[in-house]
Amino acid sequence: MAYAGVLDKTMGAETAGHLQLMIDTAIRRATLENRFGLGMFLGVDGRIFSSAIPDELDPQEYRLLNLVKTNLGHICHQLRLENMLMSIQKFEAGTVVICGVGERAFLVFLTTMPIEVTQMDTVLGSVLRTSIVVRHIFESRPITPEILSEYDEPVGAELKRLTRIVFLEKFKESREVRKNRELEAWLKSKLSPLVGPGPLSEMLTMAYNEVGTSVAFMTPSHWDRLLTIVLERLRELQGDTVAEKAEREWRGHFRQVLASFV
Repeated sequence: MAYAGVLDKTMGAETAGHLQLMIDTAIRRATLENRFGLGMFLGVDGRIFSSAIPDELDPQEYRLLNLVKTNLGHICHQLRLENMLMSIQKFEAGTVVICGVGERAFLVFLTTMPIEVTQMDTVLGSVLRTSIVVRHIFESRPITPEILSEYDEPVGAELKRLTRIVFLEKFKESREVRKNRELEAWLKSKLSPLVGPGPLSEMLTMAYNEVGTSVAFMTPSHWDRLLTIVLERLRELQGDTVAEKAEREWRGHFRQVLASFV
Protein backbone atom coordinates (compact mmCIF):
# COMPACT_ATOMS: atom_id res chain seq x y z
CA MET A 1 0.00 0.00 0.00
CA ALA A 2 1.43 3.40 -1.00
CA TYR A 3 0.81 6.19 1.47
CA ALA A 4 2.49 9.59 1.60
CA GLY A 5 5.16 8.35 -0.77
CA VAL A 6 6.06 5.35 1.38
CA LEU A 7 5.60 1.80 0.13
CA ASP A 8 4.61 -0.71 2.81
CA LYS A 9 6.53 -3.73 1.61
CA THR A 10 4.52 -6.29 3.54
CA MET A 11 1.50 -8.37 2.65
CA GLY A 12 -0.79 -10.46 4.85
CA ALA A 13 -2.47 -13.74 4.00
CA GLU A 14 -5.22 -12.06 1.99
CA THR A 15 -5.87 -15.07 -0.26
CA ALA A 16 -5.54 -18.83 0.04
CA GLY A 17 -2.35 -18.60 -2.04
CA HIS A 18 -0.83 -16.03 0.31
CA LEU A 19 -1.80 -18.11 3.34
CA GLN A 20 -0.20 -21.23 1.87
CA LEU A 21 2.96 -19.34 0.96
CA MET A 22 3.32 -18.02 4.51
CA ILE A 23 2.84 -21.45 6.05
CA ASP A 24 5.24 -23.07 3.57
CA THR A 25 7.83 -20.39 4.32
CA ALA A 26 7.44 -20.77 8.09
CA ILE A 27 7.93 -24.55 7.88
CA ARG A 28 10.91 -24.18 5.56
CA ARG A 29 12.58 -21.55 7.76
CA ALA A 30 12.16 -23.63 10.93
CA THR A 31 13.53 -26.71 9.17
CA LEU A 32 16.61 -24.94 7.84
CA GLU A 33 17.39 -22.79 10.88
CA ASN A 34 17.30 -25.76 13.26
CA ARG A 35 19.15 -28.03 10.81
CA PHE A 36 16.30 -30.55 10.68
CA GLY A 37 16.33 -33.01 7.81
CA LEU A 38 12.66 -32.35 7.02
CA GLY A 39 9.57 -30.71 8.46
CA MET A 40 5.83 -31.18 8.02
CA PHE A 41 2.57 -29.55 9.09
CA LEU A 42 -0.22 -32.12 9.36
CA GLY A 43 -3.82 -32.41 10.49
CA VAL A 44 -4.91 -35.00 13.04
CA ASP A 45 -6.71 -36.74 10.18
CA GLY A 46 -3.34 -37.37 8.51
CA ARG A 47 -3.56 -34.65 5.83
CA ILE A 48 -0.29 -32.89 5.03
CA PHE A 49 -0.92 -29.14 4.83
CA SER A 50 2.69 -28.19 4.17
CA SER A 51 6.10 -29.81 4.09
CA ALA A 52 9.80 -29.11 3.63
CA ILE A 53 11.11 -32.43 2.37
CA PRO A 54 14.28 -32.74 0.24
CA ASP A 55 14.09 -34.44 -3.13
CA GLU A 56 16.27 -37.26 -1.84
CA LEU A 57 16.31 -38.78 1.67
CA ASP A 58 19.24 -40.68 3.08
CA PRO A 59 18.47 -44.14 4.56
CA GLN A 60 18.25 -42.87 8.14
CA GLU A 61 15.89 -40.02 7.20
CA TYR A 62 13.75 -42.46 5.25
CA ARG A 63 13.64 -44.76 8.29
CA LEU A 64 12.59 -41.91 10.59
CA LEU A 65 9.89 -40.83 8.17
CA ASN A 66 8.54 -44.37 8.05
CA LEU A 67 8.49 -44.47 11.87
CA VAL A 68 6.35 -41.32 11.87
CA LYS A 69 4.02 -42.76 9.23
CA THR A 70 3.68 -46.03 11.17
CA ASN A 71 2.84 -44.18 14.39
CA LEU A 72 0.70 -41.48 12.80
CA GLY A 73 -2.54 -42.87 14.16
CA HIS A 74 -1.13 -42.99 17.70
CA ILE A 75 0.29 -39.46 17.40
CA CYS A 76 -3.06 -38.11 16.20
CA HIS A 77 -4.84 -39.92 19.05
CA GLN A 78 -2.51 -38.31 21.62
CA LEU A 79 -3.04 -34.87 20.13
CA ARG A 80 -6.79 -35.14 19.72
CA LEU A 81 -7.77 -36.97 22.92
CA GLU A 82 -4.88 -36.48 25.33
CA ASN A 83 -3.99 -32.86 24.52
CA MET A 84 -0.33 -33.61 23.86
CA LEU A 85 1.55 -30.32 23.45
CA MET A 86 5.05 -31.49 22.54
CA SER A 87 6.90 -34.78 22.18
CA ILE A 88 10.60 -35.55 21.64
CA GLN A 89 11.34 -39.08 20.47
CA LYS A 90 14.92 -40.27 20.13
CA PHE A 91 15.68 -43.33 18.00
CA GLU A 92 18.86 -44.96 16.81
CA ALA A 93 18.30 -43.29 13.43
CA GLY A 94 17.75 -39.80 14.88
CA THR A 95 15.26 -37.54 16.65
CA VAL A 96 11.61 -36.70 15.99
CA VAL A 97 10.11 -33.51 17.45
CA ILE A 98 6.31 -33.20 17.45
CA CYS A 99 4.48 -30.04 18.50
CA GLY A 100 0.76 -29.39 18.54
CA VAL A 101 -0.76 -26.53 16.53
CA GLY A 102 -4.13 -25.96 18.11
CA GLU A 103 -6.34 -28.97 18.72
CA ARG A 104 -6.42 -30.54 15.28
CA ALA A 105 -3.01 -30.04 13.68
CA PHE A 106 0.66 -30.51 14.52
CA LEU A 107 4.23 -30.02 13.36
CA VAL A 108 6.75 -32.83 12.86
CA PHE A 109 10.48 -32.23 12.45
CA LEU A 110 13.04 -34.99 11.87
CA THR A 111 16.80 -34.95 12.14
CA THR A 112 19.45 -37.65 11.90
CA MET A 113 22.05 -35.30 13.38
CA PRO A 114 22.76 -35.56 17.11
CA ILE A 115 21.16 -32.78 19.17
CA GLU A 116 23.21 -31.86 22.22
CA VAL A 117 21.39 -31.34 25.50
CA THR A 118 22.64 -27.75 25.54
CA GLN A 119 20.95 -27.15 22.18
CA MET A 120 17.57 -28.57 23.10
CA ASP A 121 16.16 -25.41 24.71
CA THR A 122 17.00 -23.35 21.64
CA VAL A 123 15.61 -25.93 19.21
CA LEU A 124 12.41 -26.55 21.17
CA GLY A 125 11.90 -22.82 21.65
CA SER A 126 12.12 -22.37 17.89
CA VAL A 127 9.66 -25.20 17.25
CA LEU A 128 7.20 -23.78 19.77
CA ARG A 129 7.48 -20.33 18.19
CA THR A 130 6.84 -21.86 14.76
CA SER A 131 3.74 -23.64 16.05
CA ILE A 132 2.32 -20.34 17.35
CA VAL A 133 3.11 -18.59 14.05
CA VAL A 134 1.61 -21.38 11.94
CA ARG A 135 -1.53 -21.50 14.08
CA HIS A 136 -2.02 -17.76 13.68
CA ILE A 137 -1.73 -18.03 9.89
CA PHE A 138 -3.75 -21.25 9.67
CA GLU A 139 -6.63 -19.60 11.51
CA SER A 140 -6.47 -16.68 9.00
CA ARG A 141 -6.07 -14.14 11.77
CA PRO A 142 -5.06 -10.61 10.70
CA ILE A 143 -1.47 -9.46 11.05
CA THR A 144 -1.72 -5.91 12.35
CA PRO A 145 0.45 -4.01 14.86
CA GLU A 146 -2.30 -4.39 17.45
CA ILE A 147 -2.50 -8.16 16.97
CA LEU A 148 1.28 -8.58 16.88
CA SER A 149 1.61 -6.74 20.18
CA GLU A 150 -0.30 -9.59 21.85
CA TYR A 151 2.62 -11.96 21.21
CA ASP A 152 6.13 -12.22 22.57
CA GLU A 153 8.60 -10.24 20.48
CA PRO A 154 10.11 -13.28 18.62
CA VAL A 155 6.66 -14.47 17.48
CA GLY A 156 5.58 -11.01 16.39
CA ALA A 157 8.87 -10.49 14.57
CA GLU A 158 8.52 -13.79 12.71
CA LEU A 159 4.96 -13.01 11.61
CA LYS A 160 6.08 -9.57 10.42
CA ARG A 161 9.01 -11.15 8.57
CA LEU A 162 6.66 -13.55 6.78
CA THR A 163 4.47 -10.68 5.54
CA ARG A 164 7.62 -9.15 4.04
CA ILE A 165 8.52 -12.43 2.33
CA VAL A 166 5.01 -12.75 0.88
CA PHE A 167 5.25 -9.21 -0.49
CA LEU A 168 8.59 -9.90 -2.16
CA GLU A 169 7.42 -13.21 -3.63
CA LYS A 170 4.16 -11.82 -5.01
CA PHE A 171 5.72 -8.58 -6.20
CA LYS A 172 8.35 -10.51 -8.12
CA GLU A 173 5.74 -12.85 -9.55
CA SER A 174 3.43 -10.10 -10.73
CA ARG A 175 6.33 -8.13 -12.21
CA GLU A 176 7.49 -11.14 -14.22
CA VAL A 177 4.00 -11.97 -15.44
CA ARG A 178 3.42 -8.38 -16.51
CA LYS A 179 6.76 -8.33 -18.32
CA ASN A 180 5.96 -11.58 -20.11
CA ARG A 181 2.59 -10.30 -21.31
CA GLU A 182 4.21 -7.12 -22.58
CA LEU A 183 6.78 -9.16 -24.50
CA GLU A 184 4.07 -11.30 -26.07
CA ALA A 185 2.08 -8.24 -27.12
CA TRP A 186 5.22 -6.67 -28.63
CA LEU A 187 6.05 -9.86 -30.51
CA LYS A 188 2.51 -10.07 -31.91
CA SER A 189 2.71 -6.44 -33.05
CA LYS A 190 5.87 -7.25 -35.01
CA LEU A 191 4.69 -10.56 -36.43
CA SER A 192 1.18 -9.60 -37.47
CA PRO A 193 2.17 -7.27 -40.38
CA LEU A 194 4.58 -9.92 -41.67
CA VAL A 195 2.41 -13.05 -41.57
CA GLY A 196 -1.21 -12.00 -40.95
CA PRO A 197 -3.52 -12.86 -38.01
CA GLY A 198 -4.26 -16.48 -39.01
CA PRO A 199 -0.66 -17.70 -39.37
CA LEU A 200 0.30 -15.57 -36.34
CA SER A 201 -2.11 -17.41 -34.04
CA GLU A 202 -1.06 -20.79 -35.42
CA MET A 203 2.64 -19.93 -35.14
CA LEU A 204 2.47 -18.82 -31.52
CA THR A 205 0.25 -21.73 -30.45
CA MET A 206 2.73 -24.18 -31.95
CA ALA A 207 5.68 -22.35 -30.37
CA TYR A 208 4.16 -22.32 -26.86
CA ASN A 209 3.27 -25.99 -27.17
CA GLU A 210 6.83 -26.86 -28.14
CA VAL A 211 8.32 -24.73 -25.37
CA GLY A 212 5.96 -26.47 -22.96
CA THR A 213 4.57 -23.56 -20.93
CA SER A 214 2.26 -20.54 -21.15
CA VAL A 215 3.09 -16.86 -21.34
CA ALA A 216 2.70 -16.23 -17.60
CA PHE A 217 5.43 -18.72 -16.73
CA MET A 218 7.96 -17.92 -19.43
CA THR A 219 11.60 -17.56 -18.38
CA PRO A 220 14.46 -16.05 -20.42
CA SER A 221 15.43 -19.51 -21.66
CA HIS A 222 11.81 -20.18 -22.68
CA TRP A 223 11.69 -16.91 -24.61
CA ASP A 224 14.98 -17.72 -26.34
CA ARG A 225 13.59 -21.06 -27.49
CA LEU A 226 10.25 -19.57 -28.54
CA LEU A 227 11.97 -16.88 -30.62
CA THR A 228 14.03 -19.55 -32.36
CA ILE A 229 10.87 -21.47 -33.28
CA VAL A 230 9.04 -18.34 -34.46
CA LEU A 231 11.99 -17.11 -36.51
CA GLU A 232 12.40 -20.49 -38.19
CA ARG A 233 8.74 -20.38 -39.23
CA LEU A 234 9.08 -16.75 -40.35
CA ARG A 235 12.06 -17.77 -42.52
CA GLU A 236 9.90 -20.40 -44.21
CA LEU A 237 7.14 -17.86 -44.89
CA GLN A 238 9.07 -14.69 -45.73
CA GLY A 239 12.62 -15.74 -46.57
CA ASP A 240 16.10 -15.24 -45.14
CA THR A 241 16.31 -11.46 -45.41
CA VAL A 242 13.15 -10.78 -43.39
CA ALA A 243 14.01 -13.46 -40.82
CA GLU A 244 17.57 -12.24 -40.28
CA LYS A 245 16.47 -8.62 -39.86
CA ALA A 246 13.78 -9.70 -37.40
CA GLU A 247 16.25 -11.81 -35.42
CA ARG A 248 18.66 -8.93 -34.96
CA GLU A 249 15.94 -6.56 -33.78
CA TRP A 250 13.80 -8.95 -31.76
CA ARG A 251 16.50 -10.74 -29.80
CA GLY A 252 18.04 -7.41 -28.80
CA HIS A 253 14.67 -6.11 -27.62
CA PHE A 254 13.94 -9.29 -25.62
CA ARG A 255 17.35 -9.22 -23.94
CA GLN A 256 16.85 -5.58 -22.96
CA VAL A 257 13.36 -6.09 -21.55
CA LEU A 258 14.22 -9.31 -19.68
CA ALA A 259 17.25 -7.67 -18.09
CA SER A 260 15.30 -4.59 -16.92
CA PHE A 261 13.84 -4.27 -13.43
CA VAL A 262 10.28 -3.50 -14.57
